[in-house]
Amino acid sequence: MGKSASALILATAVVSAALSVRATTNAASSTANVPQSSSCPIVLPAAAVQVAPGQPAVGTVAAATPDSSGVRTATPTAGIINALCSVRLNFVGCGFLPTTITLSCDTNGDGVPDLSVKLTDVTPVDANLVQATLSTTVSGAPGTPFPLACCGGIVTLTLQRTVSAGDDNIFGPFTQTQTCTIDVGRRAPVVASASPSQGECGVLQNLVISGSCFSLPDGTANVTSVFAVDKADTNNTIKAVRFVVLTPNLIDAAFDFGADSAGKVFYVYASGPSGTSRNLISLPSGAQGCVLGNELGVPVTFSCAAAQVTPPKNVAIVTGCFQDRAASGKFLLTITGGNIQLGATVKIGSLQPRKVKFIQFDSVTNTYGAVVASGGICGSLPGLIVITNPSAASSMPFQCNRLCDQ
Repeated sequence: MGKSASALILATAVVSAALSVRATTNAASSTANVPQSSSCPIVLPAAAVQVAPGQPAVGTVAAATPDSSGVRTATPTAGIINALCSVRLNFVGCGFLPTTITLSCDTNGDGVPDLSVKLTDVTPVDANLVQATLSTTVSGAPGTPFPLACCGGIVTLTLQRTVSAGDDNIFGPFTQTQTCTIDVGRRAPVVASASPSQGECGVLQNLVISGSCFSLPDGTANVTSVFAVDKADTNNTIKAVRFVVLTPNLIDAAFDFGADSAGKVFYVYASGPSGTSRNLISLPSGAQGCVLGNELGVPVTFSCAAAQVTPPKNVAIVTGCFQDRAASGKFLLTITGGNIQLGATVKIGSLQPRKVKFIQFDSVTNTYGAVVASGGICGSLPGLIVITNPSAASSMPFQCNRLCDQ
């Protein structure tokens, strides 16, 4: 056989092999549920991952998702669902160097991932290592890299590389896709808000607590206790006398704070087998740059009204606050109360609003029942509201837990 014939046979074999690889790759990318294989990369955090107090440490058996027999197996990623900040991940031993990585979560327990987030900053370090970030910038919440609807467990990772046509690619554009699973652990209950946020503690207070993962997609109860902790004395814990998990997103809880709690502020929590909800008063060591409060960066509190003292006739009273927006989109904060005189000054935290409108005029007392504040106040919310009438003492401070973006 001549050299030209041998070269032709060799070239044909190379092309056939390449086309075979391409066909296999494309077939994998079009398959919805690719069986796991040894080609899946090892996935582990690139640095220590911090979680809130009362939540299992990342990478431990306690953080792992139980299998159908209830057995927990520790993996490096177990528990990252409760991460306080963004999480940088190492992907070791990928079959190819992906350009996009997507994490998908099953939110309704039907076994099919239905909520996806893209990892950011996908970076090949070398032939065996790719790094990517689960970022708080894509989760919809500043204190977690996972959307609040994702309660964790076994999630799906889709690694993908698209190769375009070019002078160095005689076979045309193609896409490589690899689908793997990792255990991110079960999420601790997420407490987003408690309503009302203030009340008279000498009587039983009924709170409606909103959030997520109060029960898990497989039906597992994820809340076994609801309690409140005194902001000024963390040893003072008040357990709910009763509570009912209404839905995976709502709890109805009754508290007997007691009349001696007048003037105190309590942080509200829910706890269960996956840990205790986040409501950070301070950041744990190693969590610099993370947000305080809950996953939304908001402290969830209930304030006991101060003991009833008859104020002097000329002192304003503040009883509530709620937010609204003008037709122009400008943020408005309506502050309710009474005995407010025209010309009174309003302070929210350390700031005064640029504009105050007095409303709900009482012609009998010649005072107003509310004011609408706007301009330059978002930086002080949540915060204490104080109204001071002309030539009078200031009102009792009122804790307003509103946010401009709510």
